[in-house]
Amino acid sequence: MQIMSTGWPAWLTASAATALLATSGAGAAHAGEMPRDTGTAGLPSAPPAIIESAIQPLRDALAPRIDAARERFGIPAVSLALVRGDQVLWAEGFGDADPQRGRRASADTLYRAGSLAKPFTALATLALAQTGRVDIDAPLSTSLPAFGIGSRFQGAEAITPRMLLSHHSGLPSDLHKGLWSDTPFTAVTTQLRDELAAFPPQLVFSYSNVGYTLLGHLVQRVTAEPFPVHLQRTLFGPLGMDATRIASLPAQAEALAVGHRGGRALAPLPIRDLPAQGLQTSARDLGRFLVALLCGGELHGRQVLAPGVLEAMFMPQNQDVPLDLDVTTGLGWLLEDTPSPEAGVLVRHGGTTLGHTAELMLLPDAGLGIAVLANSGDGRRVVEQLANAILAQAESLAPEPLPPDLFLSAGDASASIGTPTSAGGHFATDLGLITIEQSPDEQRHKLCACMSGTRLDLVRGADGWLDVPSTARDLSPPAQTLAAMRYQTRRIGDREVVVADTGDGEAVMGEKVPPEPLPALWQARLGRYAVINPDPGYPVVDLRLSLTDGKLCFSYRMPLLSDKRIQMPVRPLNADTGVILGLGRNRGDALRFVERAGADPLLRWSGYLAEPIGSAEASVSDNDTAEMTSLK
Repeated sequence: MQIMSTGWPAWLTASAATALLATSGAGAAHAGEMPRDTGTAGLPSAPPAIIESAIQPLRDALAPRIDAARERFGIPAVSLALVRGDQVLWAEGFGDADPQRGRRASADTLYRAGSLAKPFTALATLALAQTGRVDIDAPLSTSLPAFGIGSRFQGAEAITPRMLLSHHSGLPSDLHKGLWSDTPFTAVTTQLRDELAAFPPQLVFSYSNVGYTLLGHLVQRVTAEPFPVHLQRTLFGPLGMDATRIASLPAQAEALAVGHRGGRALAPLPIRDLPAQGLQTSARDLGRFLVALLCGGELHGRQVLAPGVLEAMFMPQNQDVPLDLDVTTGLGWLLEDTPSPEAGVLVRHGGTTLGHTAELMLLPDAGLGIAVLANSGDGRRVVEQLANAILAQAESLAPEPLPPDLFLSAGDASASIGTPTSAGGHFATDLGLITIEQSPDEQRHKLCACMSGTRLDLVRGADGWLDVPSTARDLSPPAQTLAAMRYQTRRIGDREVVVADTGDGEAVMGEKVPPEPLPALWQARLGRYAVINPDPGYPVVDLRLSLTDGKLCFSYRMPLLSDKRIQMPVRPLNADTGVILGLGRNRGDALRFVERAGADPLLRWSGYLAEPIGSAEASVSDNDTAEMTSLK
């Protein structure tokens, strides 16, 4: 569920932070360039931090809380950079980049920042558009003739680079087969010819690594220059981001923070989708990038990014997409409202790989930006909340003056889009299959998360929303997630959806599952499947077609990502093709059965081929399932 949190976290409030005393010494204060971590023989020491006098009280208040959060959530290292206008106010590392060797983290420690590659890919694409070498509103196939994908949507408009940039192309979120491999990223373009589009273009925000991988191929083809080399020459070099690279495997291993997941160190795997997820960088380098963004493309007196390109990136792209509700996207960025009118719009992007997490946020109206990096694949929420909290508290500093009207507003939040309907039915969501059971008087309902067996009472309020009563006690973690929201079923266009309100905005949580009987042929295909074309180092195992609460579901395990099963409802379209139900990321993907001579058909999903290994009787409803965990 793509619900964008904008609230400041309770565990890092301004009042709590300012009441704390510093528990560790600060490094020398410096302006301008961040010092470089050159390393030493034996156990290297971290270079001095940048802590300007204006930020010292806030730093001293937050430092012990950062260390406490690291310890609590098993995050070995965090590095950050806070920028105001053209100045780095704070750049520092906390914890151990390599706990086994005792190597401390610093602002120069390198992290695999995953999807923070996307803003750079967007910049490269828009720079080509500004010079007329790419038309982002023309069909993608005009500039990338090798692109093609099957579609089940008759009359759908052509996919354009603008749609890819704003995650509205309708392409699959991922091509899972080969994602964690040394396969060239350009192979995705031709492999998509064997896949189907997930949605019609411009239907709904659906985050797509595939889309940004195609943009990288587009840049590479138009410039006749390898994509990583092009970004190095046109962006990283001019920005002075000397340690930043686009790479399948980490370079400069001696400076890299060792990735962790579930408390264990991970050996790095190669990654295919370089333009979408292949960024390796440091907080120091991201601080320089933030300065350029906040200063209209200028960096220490030099124009390194075109102001027109930056304005285009921060312009809302989806105000005419009803299903997006309060989700607003620019070109390469997400745009969010903040609790403070003075702060203006929050511009952000996150990144998650198997062993690292990252967050980049800007408050252009306040002239503030923050980068936070961590060497834990489980640290998504902590990293995002930390970045939010630092920005919220740094607002009390007087912002540097910025050029007027440099950045554009995210626009007004949509109000009550769609028509409320009577609650009831099954819904396909990122939390799996859920049901809302309606009472005869339409005032009391029950919500059931079928994958975990969680059941909650719902009460209809005067405004028509369904709330979990405040008297609910002793809830499990999955139930707490559900109880924190309120719900309303609506018809938006021709879709019946359940909308969730988290208090920070509305988002489509899921789409209603049609009450259709399961065809006999699909009934016969229930059972277990085993992948016959696996990727070394990244197993996808225990595929199943099963019934959950009478609904057909597809599930699997990715042990390196989660020890729990990922389960999604499926709707058969015909004898050989089904579609994963729901709206948004990893929804709309096709399941297809491929005939083969003298044997049962193979199940094809996201590039994988799987053969049946168990009968329908071996397939049961599971309660060990998890929400769709994804990498951004």
